[in-house]
Amino acid sequence: MKYSNLTYYLLTILCMMAVSCTTGGVMDDFADTKGQTLVKDAHISFVLTLPANSSTRASENDGLESERAIDNIHIYTFQDNKFIEEIQYIVIDGKDGDIKRNIDGKLSETYDANKPMEFVVIANAENRGVNGFQINKGQQKAALYQQLSFNFDKSQNWSTDIPMWGLGTIENIKTGDNNFGTLELVRSIAKVNVTVAGGVGLKNFEITEIRLHNYNTKGYCAPTNDSGPSIPAGSTIASDTEYLTSGPLSGNEGNKFENKFYIPEHQNIGITDNNKKVCLTINAKVREVEKTYTVQFSTNEKPYNVLRNHMYVFNITSVDKVTASLTYEVKQWEYVTVDVPAFN
Repeated sequence: MKYSNLTYYLLTILCMMAVSCTTGGVMDDFADTKGQTLVKDAHISFVLTLPANSSTRASENDGLESERAIDNIHIYTFQDNKFIEEIQYIVIDGKDGDIKRNIDGKLSETYDANKPMEFVVIANAENRGVNGFQINKGQQKAALYQQLSFNFDKSQNWSTDIPMWGLGTIENIKTGDNNFGTLELVRSIAKVNVTVAGGVGLKNFEITEIRLHNYNTKGYCAPTNDSGPSIPAGSTIASDTEYLTSGPLSGNEGNKFENKFYIPEHQNIGITDNNKKVCLTINAKVREVEKTYTVQFSTNEKPYNVLRNHMYVFNITSVDKVTASLTYEVKQWEYVTVDVPAFN
Protein backbone atom coordinates (compact mmCIF):
# COMPACT_ATOMS: atom_id res chain seq x y z
CA MET A 1 0.00 0.00 0.00
CA LYS A 2 1.25 3.47 -0.89
CA TYR A 3 0.88 6.54 1.30
CA SER A 4 0.82 10.12 0.16
CA ASN A 5 3.17 12.75 1.59
CA LEU A 6 0.21 14.22 3.50
CA THR A 7 -0.36 10.87 5.23
CA TYR A 8 3.28 10.78 6.42
CA TYR A 9 2.99 14.33 7.75
CA LEU A 10 -0.15 13.40 9.71
CA LEU A 11 1.52 10.33 11.22
CA THR A 12 4.50 12.42 12.29
CA ILE A 13 2.27 14.99 14.00
CA LEU A 14 0.34 12.24 15.84
CA CYS A 15 3.59 10.74 17.14
CA MET A 16 4.76 14.12 18.38
CA MET A 17 1.42 14.66 20.14
CA ALA A 18 1.68 11.26 21.84
CA VAL A 19 5.16 12.06 23.17
CA SER A 20 3.95 15.44 24.38
CA CYS A 21 1.06 13.88 26.31
CA THR A 22 3.41 11.62 28.28
CA THR A 23 5.97 14.30 29.20
CA GLY A 24 3.97 17.45 29.91
CA GLY A 25 1.87 18.46 32.94
CA VAL A 26 1.30 15.90 35.70
CA MET A 27 3.12 12.82 34.56
CA ASP A 28 4.24 9.36 35.56
CA ASP A 29 7.85 8.32 36.03
CA PHE A 30 9.77 8.24 32.75
CA ALA A 31 13.26 7.43 31.52
CA ASP A 32 15.43 10.03 29.83
CA THR A 33 18.18 9.43 27.28
CA LYS A 34 20.67 8.59 30.03
CA GLY A 35 18.50 5.82 31.45
CA GLN A 36 17.49 7.85 34.51
CA THR A 37 14.02 7.43 35.93
CA LEU A 38 12.75 10.96 36.42
CA VAL A 39 9.85 12.09 38.58
CA LYS A 40 7.91 15.33 38.59
CA ASP A 41 4.92 16.73 40.48
CA ALA A 42 5.41 14.36 43.42
CA HIS A 43 4.32 14.89 47.02
CA ILE A 44 6.30 14.51 50.22
CA SER A 45 4.94 13.59 53.65
CA PHE A 46 7.04 13.27 56.77
CA VAL A 47 6.81 13.12 60.54
CA LEU A 48 8.61 16.04 62.17
CA THR A 49 9.87 15.12 65.64
CA LEU A 50 10.74 18.00 67.93
CA PRO A 51 13.28 17.68 70.74
CA ALA A 52 11.71 16.51 73.99
CA ASN A 53 12.86 16.24 77.58
CA SER A 54 13.03 12.89 79.34
CA SER A 55 12.03 14.48 82.64
CA THR A 56 8.41 14.28 83.75
CA ARG A 57 8.70 17.07 86.31
CA ALA A 58 6.02 19.73 85.96
CA SER A 59 8.55 22.56 86.17
CA GLU A 60 10.24 21.26 83.01
CA ASN A 61 7.08 20.53 81.03
CA ASP A 62 5.96 24.16 80.84
CA GLY A 63 9.26 25.34 79.39
CA LEU A 64 9.50 22.49 76.95
CA GLU A 65 6.14 23.26 75.35
CA SER A 66 7.28 26.76 74.45
CA GLU A 67 10.64 25.43 73.31
CA ARG A 68 8.85 23.33 70.66
CA ALA A 69 6.97 26.29 69.13
CA ILE A 70 7.19 26.71 65.35
CA ASP A 71 6.35 30.14 63.93
CA ASN A 72 7.85 29.86 60.43
CA ILE A 73 9.39 27.01 58.49
CA HIS A 74 11.38 26.52 55.27
CA ILE A 75 11.98 23.18 53.51
CA TYR A 76 14.73 22.71 50.91
CA THR A 77 15.37 19.62 48.77
CA PHE A 78 18.71 18.26 47.54
CA GLN A 79 20.00 15.40 45.41
CA ASP A 80 23.72 14.61 45.23
CA ASN A 81 24.09 17.48 47.73
CA LYS A 82 22.84 19.89 45.04
CA PHE A 83 19.90 22.18 45.70
CA ILE A 84 16.73 21.40 43.75
CA GLU A 85 13.97 23.60 45.21
CA GLU A 86 12.35 25.19 48.23
CA ILE A 87 8.95 23.58 48.76
CA GLN A 88 6.30 26.26 48.36
CA TYR A 89 3.12 24.38 49.29
CA ILE A 90 3.35 23.18 52.90
CA VAL A 91 0.66 21.93 55.28
CA ILE A 92 1.62 21.27 58.91
CA ASP A 93 -0.77 19.78 61.46
CA GLY A 94 -0.80 19.77 65.25
CA LYS A 95 -0.02 22.62 67.61
CA ASP A 96 2.93 24.16 69.41
CA GLY A 97 4.07 21.91 72.23
CA ASP A 98 3.40 18.67 70.35
CA ILE A 99 6.41 16.39 70.12
CA LYS A 100 5.44 15.15 66.65
CA ARG A 101 4.00 17.15 63.76
CA ASN A 102 2.97 15.83 60.33
CA ILE A 103 4.01 17.86 57.29
CA ASP A 104 2.85 17.54 53.68
CA GLY A 105 4.32 19.38 50.73
CA LYS A 106 4.19 19.39 46.93
CA LEU A 107 7.36 19.07 44.87
CA SER A 108 7.50 21.15 41.69
CA GLU A 109 10.86 20.19 40.19
CA THR A 110 12.12 17.02 38.50
CA TYR A 111 13.97 14.36 40.53
CA ASP A 112 15.96 11.23 39.77
CA ALA A 113 13.95 8.36 41.26
CA ASN A 114 17.08 6.21 41.50
CA LYS A 115 18.82 8.53 43.97
CA PRO A 116 17.97 9.52 47.56
CA MET A 117 16.48 12.95 48.11
CA GLU A 118 17.55 14.92 51.17
CA PHE A 119 15.35 17.61 52.64
CA VAL A 120 16.49 20.34 55.02
CA VAL A 121 14.07 22.02 57.44
CA ILE A 122 14.83 25.42 58.96
CA ALA A 123 12.42 26.67 61.64
CA ASN A 124 12.09 30.05 63.38
CA ALA A 125 15.10 31.63 61.66
CA GLU A 126 13.10 34.72 60.76
CA ASN A 127 12.06 35.18 64.40
CA ARG A 128 15.72 35.76 65.20
CA GLY A 129 16.35 38.28 62.43
CA VAL A 130 17.62 35.86 59.78
CA ASN A 131 15.94 37.12 56.61
CA GLY A 132 16.53 37.08 52.87
CA PHE A 133 18.45 33.82 52.84
CA GLN A 134 18.32 31.96 49.54
CA ILE A 135 20.19 29.33 47.58
CA ASN A 136 20.60 28.85 43.84
CA LYS A 137 19.86 25.63 42.02
CA GLY A 138 22.83 23.29 42.05
CA GLN A 139 24.49 24.80 45.14
CA GLN A 140 25.41 22.62 48.12
CA LYS A 141 23.82 22.71 51.58
CA ALA A 142 26.80 24.60 52.98
CA ALA A 143 25.87 27.60 50.82
CA LEU A 144 22.54 27.77 52.67
CA TYR A 145 23.89 27.05 56.15
CA GLN A 146 26.48 29.85 56.00
CA GLN A 147 23.68 32.40 55.57
CA LEU A 148 21.81 31.32 58.68
CA SER A 149 23.68 33.34 61.29
CA PHE A 150 21.65 34.91 64.08
CA ASN A 151 22.50 37.57 66.66
CA PHE A 152 22.12 36.52 70.28
CA ASP A 153 20.28 39.35 72.06
CA LYS A 154 20.21 38.64 75.79
CA SER A 155 17.12 40.84 76.23
CA GLN A 156 15.00 38.51 74.09
CA ASN A 157 13.05 35.52 75.38
CA TRP A 158 14.94 32.47 74.08
CA SER A 159 12.63 29.88 75.65
CA THR A 160 10.32 30.09 72.62
CA ASP A 161 10.64 30.44 68.84
CA ILE A 162 14.05 28.79 69.10
CA PRO A 163 15.88 28.49 65.76
CA MET A 164 15.99 24.83 64.76
CA TRP A 165 17.40 22.69 61.95
CA GLY A 166 16.84 19.15 60.69
CA LEU A 167 17.98 16.90 57.83
CA GLY A 168 15.94 13.98 56.48
CA THR A 169 16.19 11.52 53.60
CA ILE A 170 13.73 9.78 51.26
CA GLU A 171 15.43 6.93 49.43
CA ASN A 172 13.29 6.86 46.29
CA ILE A 173 11.03 9.61 45.01
CA LYS A 174 7.88 8.47 43.19
CA THR A 175 4.99 10.28 41.63
CA GLY A 176 1.95 10.45 43.90
CA ASP A 177 1.34 10.78 47.62
CA ASN A 178 3.56 7.91 48.71
CA ASN A 179 6.87 9.64 49.52
CA PHE A 180 7.25 9.29 53.27
CA GLY A 181 10.12 10.29 55.52
CA THR A 182 11.04 11.26 59.06
CA LEU A 183 13.04 14.15 60.43
CA GLU A 184 14.14 15.26 63.89
CA LEU A 185 14.64 18.94 64.57
CA VAL A 186 17.68 20.05 66.57
CA ARG A 187 17.71 23.26 68.58
CA SER A 188 20.46 25.71 67.62
CA ILE A 189 21.20 26.77 71.20
CA ALA A 190 22.05 25.23 74.56
CA LYS A 191 20.33 25.62 77.93
CA VAL A 192 21.95 26.02 81.35
CA ASN A 193 20.13 25.25 84.62
CA VAL A 194 21.29 25.40 88.25
CA THR A 195 19.82 23.37 91.12
CA VAL A 196 20.75 22.84 94.76
CA ALA A 197 20.44 19.24 95.98
CA GLY A 198 18.15 18.48 93.08
CA GLY A 199 15.93 21.45 93.94
CA VAL A 200 15.46 20.58 97.62
CA GLY A 201 18.14 22.99 98.87
CA LEU A 202 20.83 22.72 101.53
CA LYS A 203 20.87 23.98 105.10
CA ASN A 204 22.71 27.28 105.62
CA PHE A 205 23.14 27.79 101.86
CA GLU A 206 21.06 30.31 99.90
CA ILE A 207 21.81 31.45 96.33
CA THR A 208 21.27 35.19 95.89
CA GLU A 209 22.23 35.56 92.21
CA ILE A 210 23.44 33.44 89.27
CA ARG A 211 25.38 34.94 86.39
CA LEU A 212 26.55 33.46 83.09
CA HIS A 213 29.62 35.07 81.50
CA ASN A 214 31.54 35.07 78.20
CA TYR A 215 28.85 33.68 75.87
CA ASN A 216 29.04 34.14 72.10
CA THR A 217 27.09 37.01 70.55
CA LYS A 218 26.22 35.06 67.37
CA GLY A 219 25.21 31.54 66.42
CA TYR A 220 24.25 29.42 63.41
CA CYS A 221 20.76 28.00 62.89
CA ALA A 222 22.26 24.94 61.16
CA PRO A 223 25.59 23.28 62.01
CA THR A 224 28.44 24.33 59.74
CA ASN A 225 30.97 21.91 61.27
CA ASP A 226 30.77 18.13 61.25
CA SER A 227 31.82 18.07 64.91
CA GLY A 228 32.26 20.67 67.59
CA PRO A 229 30.53 24.04 67.88
CA SER A 230 29.54 26.11 64.83
CA ILE A 231 30.46 29.74 65.45
CA PRO A 232 30.06 32.57 62.91
CA ALA A 233 33.25 34.46 62.05
CA GLY A 234 31.74 37.74 63.24
CA SER A 235 30.85 36.45 66.68
CA THR A 236 32.46 38.08 69.70
CA ILE A 237 32.61 37.23 73.41
CA ALA A 238 30.13 39.14 75.56
CA SER A 239 31.77 41.91 77.57
CA ASP A 240 32.15 41.84 81.35
CA THR A 241 29.00 43.93 81.76
CA GLU A 242 26.88 41.87 79.35
CA TYR A 243 26.48 38.75 81.48
CA LEU A 244 23.18 36.90 81.81
CA THR A 245 21.72 37.22 85.28
CA SER A 246 19.00 35.54 87.27
CA GLY A 247 18.37 38.80 89.07
CA PRO A 248 18.06 38.80 92.86
CA LEU A 249 17.11 35.42 94.33
CA SER A 250 16.01 34.58 97.83
CA GLY A 251 14.73 31.63 99.81
CA ASN A 252 13.96 28.62 97.62
CA GLU A 253 14.19 30.57 94.33
CA GLY A 254 17.84 29.63 93.84
CA ASN A 255 17.30 25.95 94.58
CA LYS A 256 15.74 25.31 91.17
CA PHE A 257 16.78 27.89 88.59
CA GLU A 258 15.56 26.53 85.25
CA ASN A 259 14.57 27.53 81.71
CA LYS A 260 16.15 31.00 81.88
CA PHE A 261 19.68 30.76 80.46
CA TYR A 262 19.96 29.95 76.73
CA ILE A 263 23.17 30.57 74.77
CA PRO A 264 24.69 29.81 71.34
CA GLU A 265 27.37 27.17 70.89
CA HIS A 266 30.76 27.97 72.38
CA GLN A 267 34.35 26.75 72.09
CA ASN A 268 35.90 25.95 75.48
CA ILE A 269 38.26 23.12 74.53
CA GLY A 270 41.67 24.40 73.55
CA ILE A 271 41.02 27.91 74.89
CA THR A 272 43.60 29.04 77.44
CA ASP A 273 42.16 32.48 78.19
CA ASN A 274 39.49 32.07 80.88
CA ASN A 275 37.92 35.35 79.76
CA LYS A 276 36.91 33.56 76.58
CA LYS A 277 35.41 30.50 78.27
CA VAL A 278 31.75 30.30 79.25
CA CYS A 279 31.41 30.10 83.02
CA LEU A 280 28.98 30.75 85.87
CA THR A 281 29.42 32.85 88.98
CA ILE A 282 27.16 32.06 91.89
CA ASN A 283 26.59 34.52 94.71
CA ALA A 284 25.32 32.85 97.86
CA LYS A 285 24.87 33.26 101.57
CA VAL A 286 26.68 30.57 103.52
CA ARG A 287 25.69 30.79 107.18
CA GLU A 288 24.64 34.39 106.40
CA VAL A 289 28.09 35.22 104.98
CA GLU A 290 28.14 36.43 101.32
CA LYS A 291 30.40 34.37 99.06
CA THR A 292 31.01 34.21 95.29
CA TYR A 293 31.94 31.01 93.44
CA THR A 294 33.16 30.54 89.86
CA VAL A 295 31.88 27.42 88.13
CA GLN A 296 33.57 26.28 84.91
CA PHE A 297 32.15 24.03 82.19
CA SER A 298 34.61 21.26 82.94
CA THR A 299 35.11 17.91 84.65
CA ASN A 300 38.34 17.29 86.52
CA GLU A 301 39.69 20.45 84.88
CA LYS A 302 38.89 19.08 81.41
CA PRO A 303 36.67 21.65 79.63
CA TYR A 304 33.52 20.94 77.67
CA ASN A 305 32.37 22.75 74.56
CA VAL A 306 28.87 24.20 74.75
CA LEU A 307 26.90 22.37 72.04
CA ARG A 308 23.55 22.98 70.43
CA ASN A 309 20.54 21.03 71.67
CA HIS A 310 22.29 20.20 74.96
CA MET A 311 21.18 21.06 78.47
CA TYR A 312 23.74 21.61 81.22
CA VAL A 313 22.38 21.27 84.74
CA PHE A 314 24.74 22.20 87.58
CA ASN A 315 23.55 20.51 90.76
CA ILE A 316 25.18 21.79 93.97
CA THR A 317 25.41 18.94 96.45
CA SER A 318 27.66 20.20 99.25
CA VAL A 319 28.91 23.39 100.91
CA ASP A 320 31.69 21.80 102.92
CA LYS A 321 34.68 22.57 100.69
CA VAL A 322 35.69 24.82 97.80
CA THR A 323 36.47 23.39 94.36
CA ALA A 324 36.60 24.78 90.84
CA SER A 325 36.18 21.42 89.12
CA LEU A 326 32.91 19.76 88.16
CA THR A 327 31.89 16.19 87.46
CA TYR A 328 29.03 15.69 85.03
CA GLU A 329 27.94 14.04 81.82
CA VAL A 330 26.27 15.75 78.91
CA LYS A 331 23.24 14.36 77.08
CA GLN A 332 21.10 15.79 74.30
CA TRP A 333 18.50 18.10 75.80
CA GLU A 334 17.67 15.78 78.66
CA TYR A 335 17.72 16.35 82.39
CA VAL A 336 21.43 16.05 83.18
CA THR A 337 22.78 16.19 86.73
CA VAL A 338 26.02 18.16 87.12
CA ASP A 339 27.36 17.48 90.60
CA VAL A 340 29.41 20.32 92.04
CA PRO A 341 31.48 18.60 94.74
CA ALA A 342 31.53 20.96 97.68
CA PHE A 343 31.18 24.69 98.12
CA ASN A 344 32.57 26.24 101.28
